[in-house]
Amino acid sequence: MTTAAIPDFPMPRAHPLDPPPAYRELTADRSVFRVRMPDGQLVWMVTSHEDVRNVLTDVRFSSDPQTPGYPSYIAGDGPLPAGFFLYQDPPDHTRLRRLVTRDFMISQMEAHRPRMESILDGLVDRMVSGGNEADLIRELALPMAATVMCELLNVPYEDHAVFVPLADTILDRSSTPEQSVAAAIGLMGYFDQLVTAKEQNPTDDMLGKLVAHEEAGKLTHDEFVGMAAVILLSGYDTLVQTIGLGVATLLEHPDQLEDLKADPALFPTAVEELLRYLSINHAGLPRAATEDIEVGGEVIHKGEGVLVMLNTANRDGSVFEDPDAFNIHREAPQRHVAFGHGFHKCIGLTLARVELSAVFAGLFKRLPTLRLAESLEDLPFRHDMVIYGVRRLPVTW
Repeated sequence: MTTAAIPDFPMPRAHPLDPPPAYRELTADRSVFRVRMPDGQLVWMVTSHEDVRNVLTDVRFSSDPQTPGYPSYIAGDGPLPAGFFLYQDPPDHTRLRRLVTRDFMISQMEAHRPRMESILDGLVDRMVSGGNEADLIRELALPMAATVMCELLNVPYEDHAVFVPLADTILDRSSTPEQSVAAAIGLMGYFDQLVTAKEQNPTDDMLGKLVAHEEAGKLTHDEFVGMAAVILLSGYDTLVQTIGLGVATLLEHPDQLEDLKADPALFPTAVEELLRYLSINHAGLPRAATEDIEVGGEVIHKGEGVLVMLNTANRDGSVFEDPDAFNIHREAPQRHVAFGHGFHKCIGLTLARVELSAVFAGLFKRLPTLRLAESLEDLPFRHDMVIYGVRRLPVTW
């Protein structure tokens, strides 16, 4: 591929629920190719299911943004705060992740299901009391995801009015470097205050347990601040967007939605298919090669950047039959990589599965006649955000 033929990233979607059609064209005869980032940097896109899994388990690909060649697509990129273990390599990543792994075990998350169902019922009650129309993002998805995460970490729900807009500014590719830096300073200032309060008055919750680890010398104050931020933010926005897009997808497939209503036991499998089909991380997982490595027949040289494309891997026809079709009856949809893969696989995957199944099952049980109030194509989608989603989802019932 000549330099002139290298496509620009990101690429436009033709349908709001599908990856850009250019991906299908570009991956027809190769799974690894170069793209040009908004700042002009040339990086490799890794697209096949096999290659994505291989890269994500290869320690020669670094997650550290300070590694030479690391892809940059957010304005104001700079050194991340200590404790952002999602963007760290072993051994620091391993050390910090282990401190919270037990808090996200299946038994722990399932114990929260009744409370999740109660939160959902309260939000639906409020929606119904206001008439028969609502913006599902503002009135259900956002408060649902924020309440669950705030309660898990024992953070005041009202604080979401502080951290949500700051995080959105950072993750919005249209933000200026000055806006992103100012938002990052404000966001970390908030979490510094939060952690300091926990240190002074430890509580019996996830963050409270980290105080003991800090006192035992297993992490520093700054790492504690960063861990609090990354856990809360990564578990909040992804759930908001998956709830919104998930409801839209189910409403766009009424026959399958009727199957779910008739047999609620199908919801866990439907959640896996939604995760595969939607793949809301549409900007790719950034990595940088620390050695020369062959992937998909291409040699990626030391110091070159890589975008690991989860959404193309989840539409790989060699793994998933009829990959562009949404099918809640699909066999083994859990082979998807929507949560990533390997040692960086999302630590909150069980939380997501429990919460999503509770939301979708409960919502359609309470509002069986729910439908979109506007056509899907007219909705405002988050094309300019790192995490894809919909900004507003007007529904009626």
